[in-house]
Amino acid sequence: MEPVGLAVGLVGLFSTCMDVVQRFDSYRTAGRDSRQLDAQLNATMHLFEKWGEGVGIGNGELSDDHHPDLDNPRTYAVVQGLLNSIKDFSSTSNEPSSPKGLQKTPSFPLSGDPSTHGSKISRWQKTTWALRGKLKQTSHVQALASLVSDLYNVVSPDTASTSPKALTRNPSFKDLSINPSEQPYAVDIRELLRKIEEEMEAEKIRDLHLWLGAPPPNDVFNDSNDKRVQETCEWMLHRNEFIEWQKPSSSSKLLWIKGPAGFGKTVLCARIVQELERTAQEPVAYFFLSSRYDGRDDPFSAIRAWLTMMIQRSPAARDIVTKTRLSQHEPLASQATILRAFRELIGGVPGCILVLDGLDECTRMTNTDTKSVPHFLQELRIAITNTTTKILISSRGDPVIQQGISDFTGYSEYTIIPDDVGPDLMAYSSELVKAKLPNKDEPTRASIAQKMKTRSEGQFQWVKLQEGSLRKGRSRKQLEREIDETPSGLDSLYDREWNRINTMGDSDKERALSLLRWTAFALRPLTVYEITEAVLLTEDMDELPVDEMPDCVDQDYVDSMILELCGSLIEVRHVSSSESIEHPERIQESEEDSVGFQEVHLSHFSVKEYLLLKTFPGTGTLLSGEKLRVVNERIHENTLAKHILRFIGFPEAWENFLDNDQEATWRFMSYVTGEIINCFRLKTISLDLQQALNTFFTSENKTWGFIRKFIASKILDGQPDIQETSVSPLVMAIFCGLEDTVTYLIHEQSCDVEDRSLGDQRYHLR
Repeated sequence: MEPVGLAVGLVGLFSTCMDVVQRFDSYRTAGRDSRQLDAQLNATMHLFEKWGEGVGIGNGELSDDHHPDLDNPRTYAVVQGLLNSIKDFSSTSNEPSSPKGLQKTPSFPLSGDPSTHGSKISRWQKTTWALRGKLKQTSHVQALASLVSDLYNVVSPDTASTSPKALTRNPSFKDLSINPSEQPYAVDIRELLRKIEEEMEAEKIRDLHLWLGAPPPNDVFNDSNDKRVQETCEWMLHRNEFIEWQKPSSSSKLLWIKGPAGFGKTVLCARIVQELERTAQEPVAYFFLSSRYDGRDDPFSAIRAWLTMMIQRSPAARDIVTKTRLSQHEPLASQATILRAFRELIGGVPGCILVLDGLDECTRMTNTDTKSVPHFLQELRIAITNTTTKILISSRGDPVIQQGISDFTGYSEYTIIPDDVGPDLMAYSSELVKAKLPNKDEPTRASIAQKMKTRSEGQFQWVKLQEGSLRKGRSRKQLEREIDETPSGLDSLYDREWNRINTMGDSDKERALSLLRWTAFALRPLTVYEITEAVLLTEDMDELPVDEMPDCVDQDYVDSMILELCGSLIEVRHVSSSESIEHPERIQESEEDSVGFQEVHLSHFSVKEYLLLKTFPGTGTLLSGEKLRVVNERIHENTLAKHILRFIGFPEAWENFLDNDQEATWRFMSYVTGEIINCFRLKTISLDLQQALNTFFTSENKTWGFIRKFIASKILDGQPDIQETSVSPLVMAIFCGLEDTVTYLIHEQSCDVEDRSLGDQRYHLR
């Protein structure tokens, strides 16, 4: 064969290779998890094309001034072999292991995240690819890059003819991967790849967060630090019990700080966490359990929260939890899986420090099931045995907690007494008096602060509840008399407010009790707008009480129609940051209408406990103590559920809401739809509520058109396998976990048990 014939023979082979590489490129996913390898593949393809141009091969033709080495038979044979290897690349590599190529990834049941269904790439598919598929695809891309690099080494464009048409040297793949200092663009590419790696890692962490299922972050920790008076809460850091517990060599693995209600335990615990994060070399995780936020009904939420915080702060912890995640196909980790991951983490990461505040606020304090506080403490004790983990728990001295903690080997406890918090109480009282009575001289303010501190008997909450009586127009004598006449102890203070409410006129009394009920037993804190509408609802109303709505929701309305009615039992706060994240529309609205978007809270957790022992309309009973609390709580929950059911039965309630209209008639609908699944998942459903549910979940319900639209647009948006217009009452009842209603619909209403209006999903009653 003539020399020129040799070079011509490479033209067709080179064109075939270009086609193969381009087809390989078409398999790539657009998902950001594979962008790093996409960038490497782009670089390789670019260099391959430039090599062809540099040696005189391009557009299916051989240049007259092609590289002379291509006419050398020996060089020709080597180049031909390399090009044949590139041509055969598709048959040896198949499709890259991109997220879309993960055909064996298990499909998960329906969850609240639409992105995990249909043709979209799920978070876990991306993460699985990042952990397993990346190595395979990396080897493919690197193999291709190596072949292209060999072409540069065998026939380098550097040594081409120096005629006027000679091509300048193109950068080789080695320039990109080995010696970036010689090629400025290589530094940019490396920086890009580094950022892509960071994005992939962040995506993996986000998926782990979803899988762990920790409750949304609340503001208790930050709020407690913000409200703490400077230089207070330092006393605990110098107590022998705390110092001894901190020592790595100490046999004390668990420290229980306990004290009566209102003694500032949460603020103290927040200060301890601050100090631990500042001084500890080991990873620190904390959870502030609160009756106001998610997680209050499951103590194991603390472990989920600890794990979530640990994977964010410790790469070793993240690797351990990731390993557990890879072995599970469940979209949300079960309690058993969480416990296994927790045991493996604290066994693999020495010296973990875990803090839990407010365990006594858990609603499962006296339960005996697997989500009870006693079972939680038992599992916690088993998990930390033979580890170096340290745990600090802050709560009231509840007998249930006392019993569970006493089973720990090597535990210590500290009981807060009034003398411990005396100096802090004086500082807090002085700060409060200074803010409320700026017109009084220093001796007067000091005298009032001292009197409040003395009368409080160690309770910060008692001092806080005096805020309303500190009026600038009162004389020193009047202020002192008001404090002297205030009963000591929180229950005595609450008694005074309760008795005042019961002496009101019928209208004000009914409204005050409704405010207290919604504030204490709603599934999340209600805004002023929401509770304004909620208190107007009754279970037997024939129409929505539009005429009862206030003309304006401003500060005067809040003062006169909420705070003055309920006194010190209720307070209004600005929207928490966690709520702003979950409901971004509140951020936009609150700038213009901040009063309406403030949240209504009980002034203290002890208020809810107090209310559970009081008789509301419909809660009269001869029971007492804990049994009375349980019965009353169930009555309150059923009452609110009946009000909600009645509310969403009116078509007018849905007006404008489904169109995302900011001027929607009823803002309370935001609460109802956000909690629609949980509103009816009650421990005990009364007979009248069950009858109302059965009636509501029939096809004759005139609001089903709105409900279907809501499910399609708000819950199942983006699910291509779901028949959006045909979600049936049966499926909705199953969605809400209403077993008795499902039974009624099947047996009494002859509903289709083969209903597939949610595609191929399998339904589970909880």
